[in-house]
Amino acid sequence: MSRDLPIIRTTPWNLGLILLAILLLIQLSVLPKILDQGLLETALSSSQLAFPEQSKALFIREAPAWAGALLSLIVLVLVSILLPRIRPSRTLLTCIAIAGSATAICMVVLFGAGVWIPVANAILIPLIAFPVSSGLRLATANRFLNQQLDRLVTSPRVNLQAPSRNHPAQLLNYLRVLFQPEGWLLTDGQDILSARDLTVADIPDSLTTGQWLHQPRVSWIRLDRGDTRYTLGFTMPNDLGREAIQRYLRRLRLEESPPIADHSEIRENISARIERLRTATERMNRMQQFIRRSFEHMPDGIIVTDELGVIRFANGHIEEWFGDPMPSLDGMPLARLLEGHDPREIPPWHETISETLTMQQSRTVDLHIHDKDFLIHFAPFALPDTNQHGIIANISDISELREQQRQHREAIDFISHDVRSPLVSQLALIEQLKRDPSNIEPAQLEQLGKLARRSYNLAEEFVQLARAEQLTETRFYECEFLAIAENARDSVSEQAAEKHIEFSLQGTEDLWLRGNAELLERAVINLMTNAVQYSPPGSTINVQVFRAGHQACLTVTDEGTGIDQQELPYLFDRFMRQKSSELAGIHGAGLGLSFVKTVVEKHRGEISVASTPGEGTSFTLKLPMADPLA
Repeated sequence: MSRDLPIIRTTPWNLGLILLAILLLIQLSVLPKILDQGLLETALSSSQLAFPEQSKALFIREAPAWAGALLSLIVLVLVSILLPRIRPSRTLLTCIAIAGSATAICMVVLFGAGVWIPVANAILIPLIAFPVSSGLRLATANRFLNQQLDRLVTSPRVNLQAPSRNHPAQLLNYLRVLFQPEGWLLTDGQDILSARDLTVADIPDSLTTGQWLHQPRVSWIRLDRGDTRYTLGFTMPNDLGREAIQRYLRRLRLEESPPIADHSEIRENISARIERLRTATERMNRMQQFIRRSFEHMPDGIIVTDELGVIRFANGHIEEWFGDPMPSLDGMPLARLLEGHDPREIPPWHETISETLTMQQSRTVDLHIHDKDFLIHFAPFALPDTNQHGIIANISDISELREQQRQHREAIDFISHDVRSPLVSQLALIEQLKRDPSNIEPAQLEQLGKLARRSYNLAEEFVQLARAEQLTETRFYECEFLAIAENARDSVSEQAAEKHIEFSLQGTEDLWLRGNAELLERAVINLMTNAVQYSPPGSTINVQVFRAGHQACLTVTDEGTGIDQQELPYLFDRFMRQKSSELAGIHGAGLGLSFVKTVVEKHRGEISVASTPGEGTSFTLKLPMADPLA
């Protein structure tokens, strides 16, 4: 049995208490005494006719009061237990059988032992129980049906609203957004509600209610809404799409449909009907929840429109990306939504959407919202067994793909220029040495070594950046931040000594992190190397390692030329190089700071820069500690 089946049953307690209350009220009247007297006289009369000799010797005495009460109690308990558990069609037969059994027991005791047990109450209980039980069962069934119908009505719906339910003014608004007509007219009888380039005199006389009349450039339709008759017309574009629009309008059902009354008779068991209704309701609710949740949890944004291109459903991605809540999206033309966030002229949004509806062909268009790139695919659809059509717009976030494409182009440019140039120089120098191998000067070998190191460094930066981008937390382990800074300082000390630059490392506290020590050290080396390159000889580079709240921090401050404020927003972009470094002849690929930022972000940290031209630059790393409560 279903878990909801008890709700369609009458509980024994309810039935028993109601019968007991009715029986107590009956006791206040003379009905039980009259009924007992009549039954006794009838039994004796029947006995005299059937057994005249035996009836003369029959002495009758009345049973104790508790005997009648006990019999009534037994019948009451029996009725209260049986009736709620049997099918409604067997309730009357069961009540008659119980009443008959109680009467038979009294007759057997009367003629067998000469004892009369008052049986009126025992007979009245099942006779009263039949209408009471049926009424309770019907009331419970009605309550259950109401609950199921309420659930069915209040459950989320994914069906589309019929265009005929829209007011003609709304229809005109939707059609204007969809087709952008040059002129239109909407009248209420002889009153003009909205007009442009069309007048009442242009309305043809041969209009039929609910059917479109297409003239060479104008389409007309007459609609009845209640007792009011409206006339709607608008000019059609004079191009190849006019016939497709006319076919679309002919398919559009705008006349009101009369409600269909259901006169089917209910000839089935009420419990089975209720059970089928409950099953159908649950199945429909599950189907709607499945469809709705599927749309909500899809990785793409989904918009469903009706035949007029009006939004009727949108999932959570649409609300997030467009920044509009669903209540404001419902009923908004899709073309208006797209034009408001990404205006375009060739082709305009209304043309793309109208062609999807009229020509029943899919369209795929680029979309740009809030500095993010999307791909929107319009697909027409038709509901089965109906004439309703619409559009499903699938919006995919391709920002990451476009970023990868941009990085791929930049990598190709980098390889074709920055890596290729020193290699070409090396080959040219080698060819020169081949022509005169006996006259090789140390300066030429030194130049060849510089070019080789430059090529190696460029390749190393590219490989390190690729490793940083592929870093995952599975390669994290506990490491100490101050030790990482000390190792990085030692790696750069030789380069600093060549320019007589001193490193001042301040920090005494051990700060433990969960991360990749090798890449973190490489990131700190990049910061220190940049500080050495852009610092004047004899200056000092200050490195501080300290704790700020739950974060381990590192600051590298130099006394160099500083960074122009206009370059700061792009400082961590790939292949970005400062103008000052290019003018100073400092070679590089512009990948060092991009590598630092990538490593910091993979460790869930942040990096910031402060710089004043002519005074120096300060980079600060902030990384979460492994045990912030320690």
